[in-house]
Amino acid sequence: MDSASDEDSVVSSGDEMLNMVVPFSQDSATQKTNKSKRSESDDSDSDDEVNDSGASEELTSKKRKRVENEGDAAANNDNIVLVNATNAFKIQFNDQKIGTTNKLYWNERKQKKNAALYPIRVVPREEVVGLCLKEWDAETERCVQYIQFPHKQIKRDLGLYDVVSVRSLTPYHGDGPKDSWCSKKMQQYFKQLKRTLKVNEIDLISEEAFLNLILKQSLKEEENERERALLDNAAPVESAASADKDEQAKIDSDDDGCSDDGKRSRLCRSNDVKSEPLRVGDVIEYYKPHSVAGNPDALCEAEVKFINPKGDPILITSDVFTLLPSDHQVKR
Repeated sequence: MDSASDEDSVVSSGDEMLNMVVPFSQDSATQKTNKSKRSESDDSDSDDEVNDSGASEELTSKKRKRVENEGDAAANNDNIVLVNATNAFKIQFNDQKIGTTNKLYWNERKQKKNAALYPIRVVPREEVVGLCLKEWDAETERCVQYIQFPHKQIKRDLGLYDVVSVRSLTPYHGDGPKDSWCSKKMQQYFKQLKRTLKVNEIDLISEEAFLNLILKQSLKEEENERERALLDNAAPVESAASADKDEQAKIDSDDDGCSDDGKRSRLCRSNDVKSEPLRVGDVIEYYKPHSVAGNPDALCEAEVKFINPKGDPILITSDVFTLLPSDHQVKR
């Protein structure tokens, strides 16, 4: 029994000895190399994770900057468009009335290949006095002014006037709401500008803003005209009341003996005294002022030279030394 156990122990010890790695042997070097490779691989994986995280943050930062730059560019473009539209409005309509919205139209002109479309405003006759325009029929033709944004490609004068047929005019809003230009006509007009003037996108947006400024001003003028009409409708009532007061004052004046035709209907303020009209040239009798009525020595006769119903004295007679008070009684 003991010998068998010893043999197993020997065999076991021999196996362990076989599995042992001798220091500085080739197997020892191989194991160290494998461990080093595993460590380098772990470090590489860790570095890759760090690099992936940094790249993701950098990409996010770039996207954020791109969005911010796009927002700044859009805001800058909006400012450019507003400045362009405002300057164009001042150039063509500096201190000039545009008129109400029923004066804004699209004018369509037939050409060889395509029909040309232009925004226009119908102008009153007095606005074109002195211009070399043909005489037009008010029933079938209209005098118009072209609404033009000052594109640098346009070499001719802006805001030209012309006479066009009524049949070539379409309301600015088409079939849409009256607070905006017809979108279909606008798109057609923009295509025409791209084809003929080769304008860029900023110029197109600027022209759209320019047309919207014109419509806004026209709507404002229309509102002002509507308010003015309401005031004018209310004015006749006040005028009628004023006229009634004037008429009553005239009646009262006539009752007092005054009339505007140079006649004197009554020289006495008393309603008990009968009155009769006087005219220049009439000969009148009267008692001197401050005398006793009925005294024959105070009875005078004179010719009426001037009558001023609202004056004092009312009568000027041939007796220049005697001034008759306004309520003095006389007889023709």
